[in-house]
Amino acid sequence: MIDAKAPAARSPELEHAQESTRREAEQLLAGAGSADHAQRAVQSAVGQSTRGASEGDGFARQWKFGSYLEMFEASKPLATIESKHWLATSIGDQQWIVWNEQDLIAAYTVASLEEAKQLLASAGQGDAESAPPTG
Repeated sequence: MIDAKAPAARSPELEHAQESTRREAEQLLAGAGSADHAQRAVQSAVGQSTRGASEGDGFARQWKFGSYLEMFEASKPLATIESKHWLATSIGDQQWIVWNEQDLIAAYTVASLEEAKQLLASAGQGDAESAPPTG
């Protein structure tokens, strides 16, 4: 017989999270594909609940997504620069935005995912002046 009870939290951040946050994190973990991306998914889900959904959801709605979770799931991880996780998200019409989970601003608009990857790769290898804006 299959136990319908949800699995125990696998991350200390989830132990005290609301049930809806744990479900959201489990969905993100299931589709993460790597341990690093899974951990960022957990941090994103937990951080979203503590920061307030309205800020993240407002950013997502600005780009025509229904929620922050929907936008996060549609995004591709690019790089971590100075503790900021940068992502690229297609906004249609051969346009992608490059953004990070902390600032919740579109730092760049590019024509392709490949261009976004190259942009962040060069920023990560350069000096602080060439890094993407963080404020």
